[in-house]
Amino acid sequence: MKNKRKKKIIWTNFFVFIFMIYAIFTIGSQQVTIYKLKKSQQQITDKIEMAKKENERLQEMLKDTSSKEYIEKMAREQLGLVKADEKVYVDQSLSDVNLQEGGN
Repeated sequence: MKNKRKKKIIWTNFFVFIFMIYAIFTIGSQQVTIYKLKKSQQQITDKIEMAKKENERLQEMLKDTSSKEYIEKMAREQLGLVKADEKVYVDQSLSDVNLQEGGN
């Protein structure tokens, strides 16, 4: 009888030990998964914040595009246009450098 009882205790301890190993492994792997998910969540949150800031900047640019000053600035910079009563001065030294470099 004592021998049977001893075997039962040994098997019980063995199963408890196996269960504890399983529980530790499961909890450890879940902690790693949680850490990775939190890191990923933080990266996504950072991207969202950057996108919001970029959106605000673009909204401000969009407001500016309808102003008369912005339209004039773009006409001057992008198209090289001038007003009818304006005098245009060209820095000849810059033109000579551009010709020597190949016309850039």
